[in-house]
Amino acid sequence: MQRPDLLQPGQRGMRWGMVLGVLLGLLLFAPARWLADAVDAASRGRVQLRDAQGTLWRGNAQWVLTSGAGGRDALALPQRLHWRLSPQWDASMVLQLQVAGSTPEPISLALAPSWSGFSLRLTSAHSVWPSQWLAGLGAPWNTMGLSGQMHLRLHQLQWSWQGQQGVLSGQAELECKDMASALSTVQPLGSYTLQLQGGQAPMLQLRTAQGKLRLHGTGSWGPQGFRFEGLARSESENDSALRNLLGVLGQRRGNTTVLRWG
Repeated sequence: MQRPDLLQPGQRGMRWGMVLGVLLGLLLFAPARWLADAVDAASRGRVQLRDAQGTLWRGNAQWVLTSGAGGRDALALPQRLHWRLSPQWDASMVLQLQVAGSTPEPISLALAPSWSGFSLRLTSAHSVWPSQWLAGLGAPWNTMGLSGQMHLRLHQLQWSWQGQQGVLSGQAELECKDMASALSTVQPLGSYTLQLQGGQAPMLQLRTAQGKLRLHGTGSWGPQGFRFEGLARSESENDSALRNLLGVLGQRRGNTTVLRWG
């Protein structure tokens, strides 16, 4: 057997060509499981892509919400999630996500690196999701037993990270229509809107469009993380029918519940 240092130039070139060919093949046909593992790690097990099929670049899987690694609660969307990951010439990556019945147009996420950080941009899109899906996250969602549709609209939402500082820009709106709960005979409870406004101090606003359960509140991100404060209130004639639900949402004060997270 020839020693590597005694190989002829043509033989060395052939060996390097074989190595590059194997690496290129691994990259082109990387299994879909690689993306599933990355999502699982990034979400600490709360978002999972089960039964992943295809490749890293184009595949599909069951999109599952869970109560965390080892948690007993888990719920998958009825339709499979399909994705397409495309490298761009400017070194960015574009990920397109589509679920039949939920995304009329694919949701597009563009990850672009820079010398001092990176940016993650979500293109404007409209998608519809079943609120029952949230029960997979465990308490309190599984206790509330929600039903209704959630309409998500994105308006040039972008997260930019430069050095040690992150900035959120753009807007997002989550419209929850005709919501109901297994804890109440009041059906529907109402329709609600969550609005996210980017900026140096991103703000979240909850308001009631209509309904017998009134919800409102505001939240913000700061150095100490996310904080939200608000109120849930029922009309006097619906107080008994909403008592159990109001008790799950937070601390009761008469016919009002204090909403506080963070």
